[in-house]
Amino acid sequence: AQSLVSISVSESGPRKMASTITSCIVYERGQEPVKDAVLDEAWGWFVVVGFGVFFTVFTMWLTRFETNTLGTAMSSEQFNTAGRNIGAGLTAAVIVSQWTWAATLLMSSNMGWRVGVSGPFWYASGATVQILLFAVLAIQVKRRASHMHTFMEIVKARFGTVTHCIMIVFALMANMIVTAMLLLGGAATISDLTGMSKLWAAFLIPLLSCWIYTMYGGLKATFFASYVHTSVIFLMLIVFTFSVYASSGDSSGLYGSPDKVYSGLQKASLHGFLTSTGRACDFDPSNSLCDGSTSTTKSVGNFSALDSFIENDGTCFTADKRETGKACKFQPKSSGTCCAFDLGKKITSTQYCRADKGDCVDVGAKSYESTGCNADEQCVPSFLTMGSPSGLLFGITNIVGNFGTVFVDQSYWQSAVAAKPKSAVLGFLIGGMVWFAVPFCMATTTGLAGRALTMHPELTPLYITATSSGQGLTPARVLAKILGSGGAFILLLQLFMAITSTGSAEIIAVSSILTYDIYYTYLNPELKTRRENLRASFSTAVAAFEVAGKVASDKVQHVLNALMAANFFEKAVPAREVAAFATAIDSFTDTDGQISTTDLYACLNRAVSSNNVEGQILLRVSKFFTAIFAIFMGFLAVFLQTLGFSLGWVYMSMGVIIGSAVGPASLTILMERANGIFIGAGAVGGLVLGLLGWLVKAHVDNGSISCDTLGQDWPWVVGNLCAILGGLLISLVGSLAFPDTTFKWSMLNERIPLVDDIEPAKDNDETDEKLSRQVKIAVVASVVLTFVLLVLWPLPMHGAAGVFGKGGFTTWVALEIIWALVGGIVIIVLPVWETVRAFVQAKKNVETITQKADASATLKNGITLTIDIVAEKPATAKEKSVAVDI
Repeated sequence: AQSLVSISVSESGPRKMASTITSCIVYERGQEPVKDAVLDEAWGWFVVVGFGVFFTVFTMWLTRFETNTLGTAMSSEQFNTAGRNIGAGLTAAVIVSQWTWAATLLMSSNMGWRVGVSGPFWYASGATVQILLFAVLAIQVKRRASHMHTFMEIVKARFGTVTHCIMIVFALMANMIVTAMLLLGGAATISDLTGMSKLWAAFLIPLLSCWIYTMYGGLKATFFASYVHTSVIFLMLIVFTFSVYASSGDSSGLYGSPDKVYSGLQKASLHGFLTSTGRACDFDPSNSLCDGSTSTTKSVGNFSALDSFIENDGTCFTADKRETGKACKFQPKSSGTCCAFDLGKKITSTQYCRADKGDCVDVGAKSYESTGCNADEQCVPSFLTMGSPSGLLFGITNIVGNFGTVFVDQSYWQSAVAAKPKSAVLGFLIGGMVWFAVPFCMATTTGLAGRALTMHPELTPLYITATSSGQGLTPARVLAKILGSGGAFILLLQLFMAITSTGSAEIIAVSSILTYDIYYTYLNPELKTRRENLRASFSTAVAAFEVAGKVASDKVQHVLNALMAANFFEKAVPAREVAAFATAIDSFTDTDGQISTTDLYACLNRAVSSNNVEGQILLRVSKFFTAIFAIFMGFLAVFLQTLGFSLGWVYMSMGVIIGSAVGPASLTILMERANGIFIGAGAVGGLVLGLLGWLVKAHVDNGSISCDTLGQDWPWVVGNLCAILGGLLISLVGSLAFPDTTFKWSMLNERIPLVDDIEPAKDNDETDEKLSRQVKIAVVASVVLTFVLLVLWPLPMHGAAGVFGKGGFTTWVALEIIWALVGGIVIIVLPVWETVRAFVQAKKNVETITQKADASATLKNGITLTIDIVAEKPATAKEKSVAVDI
């Protein structure tokens, strides 16, 4: 669909409608005249290319420094799991970074601009609870499937091929949706700020700014980058906040303090309902139903998206704009319209017709009438209230929609895998509460200021329109006006950080799926078969020395001798690896001098890694797939831009598309008796129900199904709820009715082998008993915080708080500033403190291993371990074939 838009271009100030139409330009659906870029195009290229290269080199240097100092060898396990020993602080920083999309900064501001103070809150709370609740899954991963690389491996180990393939499809869809969100919003804002081509920005960011350091250092490199990016994002967030709420402002008096922004928002409300509305005769005085006199008519102004907040709590005003203090509210009219006659093309989409008598307003195809005011008064809904049905409706959609992009996104499971067992719960809880500050602060700052700035005397009420805000351009236009080119550059850099940190997480997540779930499982199963054969050989050899699942440490050398006799080792094992093996044995040996058979094999696994090409092959394949997906990210963004999909449309539809897999994915690690047939059926069936609900509701409400009708709030809500609840109920009810009684949690790690590394030794805080206590903490803390954020805090304010006074709004602003400051301090300082402490300890461990290697691989009991290979075992024809294929 296309539309004809007539414009004239003014060299000073924003574009305004010409009084005489001299020409017309054809715009694609959803487009609008382009605002002059604040920065030169060269700045866009400088950030995308220059900063991309800089942060790539910096992250690669950090990775290289760790490798050289600690002797950390890059293996397929290290590449995809970061050593499984990340502390709570860095885990939290990574979570904040991964969950801070372009949409977090852009679409949260859109909601602040559209509905007022409730928008930032519902965006933040509606997308925080998923992170908090995921803490429960994270600790269960560490307890039950600590060997996993992807959550689909659990599905494969439990339910077989069909369900595995279904979940792979949903996981990859989640990654593609997140990628689309990142690049669509990011490219649009970079283009708006600098004039750089959207296509070039979307294509180059994944390659130059995400892929190189991810390919070089794997998951650990993305963690280092995420910390840097999160720190910069918070610092700039604080700069924005103080610029709007604690600065001198300008002569307009619309920003600079909470009182000024309050005044600006009140002016915007009054302009929307008193200036941009008029009687039918105000628009068409020549109509036969009018008296024909222009003296009784008024000039009607413009105001964008009146429908977005018309049902907010409001206050009654007199005709001379004097506030009466009485509360009022608009509600949909039961029947009929307000306008006296059809205006046709006499009225624009940013003007609204009132009834000749009574307080009734037509907004598009819908009509609203107010209650609470006297006959000579008019109701003016406010941006300064939590009583917003539109905000609440968005909150519901946000809650159910975002479950899919957390619970079905491999990057969050990967963060859980990488965390230490005792750090998983705390990392996700801290990450969730700190992340709350990002959209809450960003939208309360730029979103509300954006609406206030539409009243700026140098601008027009259409400086920011519904279309431009829906494209994520509110922060760009706000900061360009308040801070000039400096503000535009800071936003550009902040947005770049958000895109690259989440982009690199998506690259490594998809690489892990393609490597372990597709290549290792289906394309080259010989590698996994070889690993399983080695495990069988080990089980045969250790059986003679095993008692009740444990082996005495003084029998370890006997086990090694049996393995050597069985040709378990193909090549000579370096002395350093034998020393590392001995150190690992000591760390896993209990006070009775016993080591579990499972831990013994895990320790041996590292030594075995140098004896085969399996780990090396998987490492190369992982790096290869990072390149493939980085290139695909660019093409995907270009494709979606060509089709004309907006950031808001993609954001709201994601719950329908992937929400059905939330319940099945969760039950995979939470329910021991889950039935694989119904897990797969829940994911597919929930998708069908979600799509049906979405389409049917759009048709019922509008009589037709189109891109516009599908983009309305209620069809989205119904579709999201049908998808997530349908998927959960099908999988849960089916599993309860037909439980799988053969599976036990202890089987998971047996069925998901480590490739070329060992799990870090567990300390005294990571016993089964204490980890079980962590589960209880995760459940209680996540549920309580979820209740506070979704019920206890917002609902009473939605129902009874009414419109904020200046004091109430100032308190609200102070709360968001304090939250941002505390969150910023925690997320910047805690990871550094933890990392330095862990680095010092790791350095000591490296020195211990080095000393052991120089002396001998001696256990604490005095026995020196040896692995003497007389001759290298010749490779079989099949193994040679595998190597040649690779």
